[in-house]
Amino acid sequence: MAHYKIILADDHTMFREGLKGLIDKESSLKVVGEAKDGEELLKKLDVLPCDLVVLDLCMPQMDGMTAIRNIRSQFPQVRILILTMQKDYEHFKHAMANGASGYILKEDAHDQLTAAVRAIRKGKPFVSPTVSTMLTNRFIRSLDEVETPSLEILTAREKHVLRCIANGYSNKEAAAKLKISVRTVEAHRVHLTDKLGIKSTAGLVRYAISKGVI
Repeated sequence: MAHYKIILADDHTMFREGLKGLIDKESSLKVVGEAKDGEELLKKLDVLPCDLVVLDLCMPQMDGMTAIRNIRSQFPQVRILILTMQKDYEHFKHAMANGASGYILKEDAHDQLTAAVRAIRKGKPFVSPTVSTMLTNRFIRSLDEVETPSLEILTAREKHVLRCIANGYSNKEAAAKLKISVRTVEAHRVHLTDKLGIKSTAGLVRYAISKGVI
């Protein structure tokens, strides 16, 4: 089997050496070049046959994001694996949107690097577990935001009761403020729970805050 040829691009020499050591343990993989920044990387790609670039996002001269765009434009056959300390959604989104095939964190490199390379070699994207967890949590939060029921489904009186709950009033205090019976307040709380699908007082308070009720 022919070697899968890799170029490492990172401005830290010792870190590149560590990556090379990990990759060299795999008989089918071979590091054919190293670069300290994006400009040097593009020069290496001009003269070295390469299947995959392992690329840091934060480098001098030409940063990783700019390098991704240049690689996709000038060397479309070369795949790109991002290896970075940046674990936020914006870096991930822009790297993948610009053409990266994988995204792993430096803290996961020892355990995930060769698995990522093997996946990309087979034409599959690869995202490290740490980043996957971040994306999952973000997605769950977005569902909560999107699916939060509108205030429009509540009656005026239910909104008044919700405001009282959010301000920490007891049922008795809410009844006195709204000039209705405690039993009526309790009934409205049940309606709020049913309509909003929110079972706890803390949940109702969060909902009220998110909708600007208080």
